[in-house]
Amino acid sequence: MASTKRLLKERAQLARDPVPYITFQDEEEEDDDADMGGGDSNSGIFEWKFVLELNPAHDDLDEADTIGRASDSPYCNAPSSAAAASQKKGGILSRATRSSKSNNDDSATATSSAPSTSSSTVQPAYVAFKLKFPPNYPFKPPTITVLSKSYHPNINAKTGEICDAILTGEGWGPTLNVRKVCARLRKFLCDPDPDHPLESEIAQKLVDKPSDYASAAYKFSNEFLTKNVALAAMQTPNGRR
Repeated sequence: MASTKRLLKERAQLARDPVPYITFQDEEEEDDDADMGGGDSNSGIFEWKFVLELNPAHDDLDEADTIGRASDSPYCNAPSSAAAASQKKGGILSRATRSSKSNNDDSATATSSAPSTSSSTVQPAYVAFKLKFPPNYPFKPPTITVLSKSYHPNINAKTGEICDAILTGEGWGPTLNVRKVCARLRKFLCDPDPDHPLESEIAQKLVDKPSDYASAAYKFSNEFLTKNVALAAMQTPNGRR
């Protein structure tokens, strides 16, 4: 089957030239016989699991339009530094602020009430994903599920479903591959889209009270987006832990 050959080829390429911010499940198991799905008999080559590390140290690997900027993400920055960096560099918080028509007073209040944290506090965030490939891949995209718990306007908090124009919409094309999917997922985490939400309350907070959103995202990341939690979610059949 053409899709099987394509996936085997991609797996071999990724083994030779790994994505620095991606850890596939079989890499953690250190098992030569394991596949990208972790060795499950029901998954095989058509189901891959991995943990994506969102870390500002990887920002210079590619252009921000391709992989986003973790240095602007509230998942990685304490609220005070996230707001300052975003306003300075035109990141997610300032973009959300521009899209809101009447959030100046709310933002000022939220900023003053945000936890006082050192601007040097930066932490990586870790998110577990599952890719399930259809028989006609790459002409159809893989189904992408977030296995980790989530705080993101474009991730369904109950099911792990994502909404992204390229990965789940009309933007998909057969020239895309797993490496490009990983890059796009990193940008997806860095740059949430409040205009096409799956979690409307989170999207509204991002637009109306970006500083409150930053505080909540950082707190959530600090508790649920750690490496150990992500690895545990990858090992769990349905994730969401």
